[in-house]
Amino acid sequence: MTTIELISVYDMARLSVHILYDILNKRSTEDDKHINISHRKLPPWEEHVAFFDSRPYECWYLIYDVFNVNPACAGTCYVTKRNEIGIVLFKDARGKGIGTAAVKKLMETKPLPAVPGVRGGGYLANINPNNQASIRMFEKLGFRHIQNTYHWRRIYGKAQQKTDDG
Repeated sequence: MTTIELISVYDMARLSVHILYDILNKRSTEDDKHINISHRKLPPWEEHVAFFDSRPYECWYLIYDVFNVNPACAGTCYVTKRNEIGIVLFKDARGKGIGTAAVKKLMETKPLPAVPGVRGGGYLANINPNNQASIRMFEKLGFRHIQNTYHWRRIYGKAQQKTDDG
């Protein structure tokens, strides 16, 4: 059985901002571009620090496997102000039950109350539709598929062109 500990990034901010940047760096260089939905490339350090300092999430944690002989950060998880759960694991932490344990622990707290037009009363998980491992994990936790979301944006005055990496 996997036992994890969630440590608030806000409680150890200066160390956390570096660990989170390391996670972003490793995510941006992964072979499987379908794992990520929020970052295609590493943001500049200053932009990362500004994002962190804006306290963008209702709660944000670093994930540690407490029974690991050499405990190291396994990843991060958070809940947005819209009750959306996000989780990112380092590649070597995947497939070990750490993600499931972290989300279960995260969900021990009640979601923020429903506010019409702002958020529902339960949790949501935005998952890249090609990330089958994440889909299976959330389905095992009782989440059900409710929608597909499509994104379009204008880049430098021209419509975004479809590429292999999204």
